[in-house]
Parts: sequence; C-alpha cells; structure tokens
Amino acid sequence: MATFRRKKEAVHTALCDNINTRSAIDTMQELVSDVHIYLKKQKVPNRGVLKSIAAFITHMFQVFGVIPKDESIGFPTETSSATSEEQLYPYLKAFAQFGEEVRKSAKKINHDLLNGNIPRNNHDLLNVCDKVRDKILPELGVRLEDEEGKFIIKIESPETLIKEREVKRAEEEKKRQEKERKKAEAAAKEAEKAALQAIPPGDLFRKETDKYSQFDDKGLPTHDAEGKEISKGLKKKLLKKYESQAKVYQDYLQSKTKGNT
Repeated sequence: MATFRRKKEAVHTALCDNINTRSAIDTMQELVSDVHIYLKKQKVPNRGVLKSIAAFITHMFQVFGVIPKDESIGFPTETSSATSEEQLYPYLKAFAQFGEEVRKSAKKINHDLLNGNIPRNNHDLLNVCDKVRDKILPELGVRLEDEEGKFIIKIESPETLIKEREVKRAEEEKKRQEKERKKAEAAAKEAEKAALQAIPPGDLFRKETDKYSQFDDKGLPTHDAEGKEISKGLKKKLLKKYESQAKVYQDYLQSKTKGNT
C-alpha cells in the first residue's frame, strides 16, 4: 500500500510538472510491474489494494483519453471498440494528411534536384509543418511547442487553443497593417520630397498666395497677403529657403541629365 501511495504521488507530481505525461506513464508502468511482483510473492493478495490500483490506472487512462469514462475498471470490451476508433480517427487522419503533404514536398524537391534546380529554401515543407502545428492540432486539442529544440506536447481544450490562435492572428494582422501604414507614409514622404525637388526655386513661393502677394524677379516674396512689406528677418529666412531649394533643384536637374545619357 505504501508503494502504491508513492507511485500515485509521483504521477501527480509529474503531471503538475508542465504536464509531463511521459514521466507519469513510466511511473504507472513501474506500478504495474510492482503489482506483478506482489502477486508472485503473495499467496493471498490484498484484493482491496489491487482494486484501488486498478481503479487508479483506469482513471488515469480516462484522463488521458485512452478509454471512455463509462468504464469503471479496466479497458472497454469489444462492444465499445467503435468508440475508440472514432476517438482515434481524427488524429490518424491528421497524421496521414501530414505524411501525404510531406511526401509531395519531398517529391517536388527531388524533381527540382534531378532537373538541376537547387532549391533556395524549403519553405513548402516548413509551411506543411506550420499548418499541422497552428491549424490541425489545435482543433484536436493538442498544443505543440518547441522549447530549446525539443517538441513539447500538451493536451488542452480545442476551444482554448483555437481562441489563442485567433488572438495571435489578430495581433499579426494588426502588425501587418501598421507595417503597411508606415510603408505608405514613407512612400508619401518620398513622393512629396521628389515633387519638391522638381520645383524651380523661382516658383517655390509663388503658389503661396495665402501668405504673399508680391515677389521680386527671383520669385522671393516682398509683401505679405495683406500687401504689407515683409520684415527683414522673414526675408532672411525666405532667402535661406530659396538658396536651399536652388541647390536641391540643381541636383535634381543633374540626376535627370544622367538618367537621359
């Protein structure tokens, strides 16, 4: 009974440790081996202890989804085998589909190699793996994670995994839209910059009729929109802007000349 209690606690500890099913199953196997040794040594075994152990193992198999929950002790009879097949079919189907898609990707890579085309990448094969991890398995209630190069399998409700997937997709879409927005803004700024470069310095201020009403021969403003002569300080600022535009426009003309040669 003490051995059973230790093994039972070990199974509980394993499952609490990041749902370590492998360790839990190993402990259950050790418990079954201990029972066989116990039966060989004891002429009159304790039926109560054996029943408790059998009930515990049956319960754990039910938790793992190996057998239906309507079984009190032991594995289901042949009459309920159809239920087990129905439970296993979605997982077998997913595995078969994965194998078929991997085979197609491998055949394509092999075909390219035979024709002298060395594939630059294996995106097709990686996409198949991503599809299984991100789409198929979550709908079956299986979480597949890569932790430090090792795959970790966790069993959770499909609803939880699907919800997480939708949240992740929404976040990725938000990031994509933000990236596109910044890209569009950068393109607009470049277009605005290019359009500004093509403006002759003499025309730089002439369209700003809401600010200026008169200009000198160079195109520099001399009077504001109300007809008042602009201040010396403003004239100095406008002159600097005019000279800067003259340089930009000259560079623009040179680039156009190079492009036509």
